[in-house]
Amino acid sequence: MVAVVQVNLVVGDLERSRAFYAVLGVTFSARNRQGQGAAEAWVSTNTGVTIVLHSTAFAAWWDESGPQPSAGGPQVDFEVESAQRLDEIVAELGTMGATVVKAPAEMPWGQRFGIVLDPDGHRVGLKAAAR
Repeated sequence: MVAVVQVNLVVGDLERSRAFYAVLGVTFSARNRQGQGAAEAWVSTNTGVTIVLHSTAFAAWWDESGPQPSAGGPQVDFEVESAQRLDEIVAELGTMGATVVKAPAEMPWGQRFGIVLDPDGHRVGLKAAAR
């Protein structure tokens, strides 16, 4: 079983985008790679499926692959049942010709995470609990 758990929107102006979505009624909490300090991303708190606004610099930190995520480039994240299953999915998609832009790795936020491109080039993140 998989579930869409997060939509990442890489944005050119973090505060402008936060203000736009706030008008729609979205509330956010700040995220920073050091845990505190100025917002590098805004995480929705009331949308059901989490929406995260990422600055390009923040997106480049968690996704060091090339080409780098750019403003206007969304990414849909799926959560899968295990790290082993995540690795199996990435391997199967790779044999089907999908581009793996970030091989699965343990991330500092406590999940295993990888990124593949769908057939049209959309970024698809895959998450599971860390091993």
